[in-house]
Amino acid sequence: MPGSRNTVLRRVRSLATPVYPPPHVVGIDDWAWRKGHRYGTIVVDLERGCPIDVLEDRLADTVADWFKAHPEVNVVARDRSDSSASGLRQGAPDAVQVADRFHVMQNVAAALEQVFNAHHQDLEALNEAQRQELVTRDDGSVVVPVPPAPRTPTGQERADQSRARRVALYENIWELRRQDWSADAIARQLGVHRSTVFRCVQQPTFAERKERRGRGRSVLGPYKDYLVQRWNDGCLTARRLFREIKAQGDPGCYNTVVQYTQR
Repeated sequence: MPGSRNTVLRRVRSLATPVYPPPHVVGIDDWAWRKGHRYGTIVVDLERGCPIDVLEDRLADTVADWFKAHPEVNVVARDRSDSSASGLRQGAPDAVQVADRFHVMQNVAAALEQVFNAHHQDLEALNEAQRQELVTRDDGSVVVPVPPAPRTPTGQERADQSRARRVALYENIWELRRQDWSADAIARQLGVHRSTVFRCVQQPTFAERKERRGRGRSVLGPYKDYLVQRWNDGCLTARRLFREIKAQGDPGCYNTVVQYTQR
C-alpha cells in the first residue's frame, strides 16, 4: 500500500483509544526515552500480554500515583530497582510483588557462574577425562578418540601472561575492598573502569575467562566421523581422504585434513 509515513501516523492517531478491562496482573520496567539521559516506565498487562501505559519517568512518586489510580492491581512483576519497590510500597502496599522471568534467569545464571568458577579445575578435570575415554565401535572394536589440537607454545605463553595479569588485578581490587575503599576510589587507584571493580567484588573467587563459543569447531566438523571411520578401515593417506570429503562438499583445505590425521 503506497503512502507516506505521515499518512500512516495521522490515521493511527485518529483511532479511538481502545477500552480494556481493569488490569489485575501487571509488569513494570524502565525504558529509555534517550539512553543515559532520560528514562520512563512502561506498564504491561501480563494477562493480555500487551503494554497499557507509558509513564514520563521512573521516579517512585510517578509509579506510586499510577498504582493509586489502579487499585484493582493485585500482582506486580518488576525488576530490582529501588524506585519501583518504593513506588509500589506507596501506591500498592497490598499487591504481591514478584521478580520477572528475565531477572529470575539472570540471578540463576549469576549463581551458576560463581559455582562453575569456584570449581573450574574440577570441571576441567572431568572434561579431560571424558576426552580420553575410549570409543567402542559398532563391530565391538575399541578406538582412541582424536585429541584436540594443542596450543602453540607462544600462544600458551601469552594466555598464561594474560591470566596472571587478571589474577593480580582481581587480588589488588579485593585487597583495597577489604580496606573499605569505595569502587570509584579503587578504580582511580588501579586505573580501571568502575564496572570492572563491581564485576570483581561480585565474584567470591577469581572468574576464569570463558572459552569462545566457536572454539573447537572447524570446517571438518561434519566430516570427522567419516574421516575416523575411513582411517580405522585402513585408509591412511591424507590426500585421498581430502579428495573423498571434498567430493562430499567440504569447503576446507588439504592442510586442515593433514593436521587432523596427524593427531
